[in-house]
Amino acid sequence: MRSVVVDTNALLVPGTFGVDIFDELQRMGYIEIIIPESVLMELDALRRRRGKTKRAAELGYRILSEYMSKRKVLIERDTAGGDTDSRIINIAKRRDAAVLTNDSRLRRKLQHEGIVTVYLRAKNRLEADY
Repeated sequence: MRSVVVDTNALLVPGTFGVDIFDELQRMGYIEIIIPESVLMELDALRRRRGKTKRAAELGYRILSEYMSKRKVLIERDTAGGDTDSRIINIAKRRDAAVLTNDSRLRRKLQHEGIVTVYLRAKNRLEADY
């Protein structure tokens, strides 16, 4: 089963660029969606801000909730500690999963670790970097 760990900024993509990340992940063959608990906490914090970020976070949260009611989404708690990026890397390694992120710093770390990265390409579709 192909799995993907989703980073916080990926959940902002629908509200920022109008791309349905879950449809795109399904198109790419990713069946299991993994959301780290720390990502949910970050998304919740962004929902308390103002402006475009708040609106994008609200939409991301709403789409995630709708998707969770229809498909298999795992909320993963990583007890290894560290920041969210470290937790995402730990989960991806442990589950042999790709990571969906647009964070360039995290993408470099993932590449160094040999983890497949899925990212937004041309502001209209997701693409994998092997």
